[in-house]
Amino acid sequence: MSRAVLIGPGRYRRAIGSLTSWGLLALVVVETFADLRHGPTSPPWIVSSYLVVDALVILVCGPALWLRRHDFGRAGRWILGGALGLMVWAIVSASVCPLPDLGLEPVGRPLLVMAPVTAVATLLAGLSVAAGLTASSSRRVVIERLWWPAAAMTCASYLQWPRAMRVHGSTRLATGMGGSAVLHVALLLACGVLVAAAVAGYRRVASGILAAGALVAIILTGSRSGLSCATLFVLGCAIGSVVWRRFRVVSWAGHRRMVWGGLTALAVVVVGMVILVPGLRRMLNPSDPMRSRTLRTGIEVWSSDLNHVFFGLGSGRLWPWYLYDSHARREPWRGLMTTQWGPTLSSAHSTVLAVLVELGLLGLVLLLPVLLVPVVELVRRLLDGTCPPAEVVLRWAVVATLPAFLLDTYLVKNFGVSMWWWVVVLSTVAWADQRPPSTSRQNSG
Repeated sequence: MSRAVLIGPGRYRRAIGSLTSWGLLALVVVETFADLRHGPTSPPWIVSSYLVVDALVILVCGPALWLRRHDFGRAGRWILGGALGLMVWAIVSASVCPLPDLGLEPVGRPLLVMAPVTAVATLLAGLSVAAGLTASSSRRVVIERLWWPAAAMTCASYLQWPRAMRVHGSTRLATGMGGSAVLHVALLLACGVLVAAAVAGYRRVASGILAAGALVAIILTGSRSGLSCATLFVLGCAIGSVVWRRFRVVSWAGHRRMVWGGLTALAVVVVGMVILVPGLRRMLNPSDPMRSRTLRTGIEVWSSDLNHVFFGLGSGRLWPWYLYDSHARREPWRGLMTTQWGPTLSSAHSTVLAVLVELGLLGLVLLLPVLLVPVVELVRRLLDGTCPPAEVVLRWAVVATLPAFLLDTYLVKNFGVSMWWWVVVLSTVAWADQRPPSTSRQNSG
């Protein structure tokens, strides 16, 4: 039986984009209100619900990825190659390294291995969703398909906020997708999608209101990293809008006054929130003694042995965070834990630090394409003048999230936020041409 009979003559390609968009919306809402770190059985959870959901997503969207396998661009191959190489190395490292010594009963090997396994599944699920979203789509259509999930994430975050305050005993905004320290990355990408939609003329008023709501939500997380990334994004958009106006790319009436008036109003709101809301005053203090101690312990153990320098201490050995997420052990909440190498938090709170210390320079080299390719692609597209303003905004939102990777752990942890990051990044840069196949074939001919 031919592929055309199985999926219909182009019917699957035409339908999968909208279906994936609505499925992603449902997933975002579920992740907001439910903590998928918990497993389907009683604790300890060796297999988290994230792994189950990822497997279902891959099964549903996998055919779209198979159909688009020949459309994968050079940037996508670099990102995917680096990420898969990093995670495979993490699985190997977790499988052979000595088990961490926490002074209690031995830590089970599966608790080390399942973390990178879930990271691989999250990457493949994000890739499959991106393949579905970009199938037979223009760049504008891709932004429109990301619009509803981004809008749903923004609204659901506010609806979840009262419950998060009761659970965590804090006024800081958090959801099941991610805690206060990491959620801002997902919200910033949602803001980028909404701003890009407004620039493209799609639901302009609603997009603008929701984008402002997403920015305010970032501030409500109380994350200093979130404030820095949001500031970088807003300033970049403001500068870009002035440039586009100068070259008559944007022709809205009163454009200059609107941009600077909006920035002033936003600054006033942010300053007022930080001063008046007690839980947000931490943003005024850039230091964090426990993270500093974690950094110092990590660097000391990494530099203590040449094998550690090149190949790392072992995945999950210094920071066995999955042990606590699975409820196999009681987490030292808001405090340092004692290890044989010194005091540290239960996680590195830095993607770069975690990879460097536990996976060595080998792991860091594999991580670099993931972090650098989005920057290189943005610069390249700006220089060759082929990138429309809406796409520039979305690519800039991705780049604006990268500083957060220095201050908390993504991709190899925090899988709800990481899934959304993979979807947006891969939808933006993975495929060489996002036009409908017929148009691509005509132009290539």
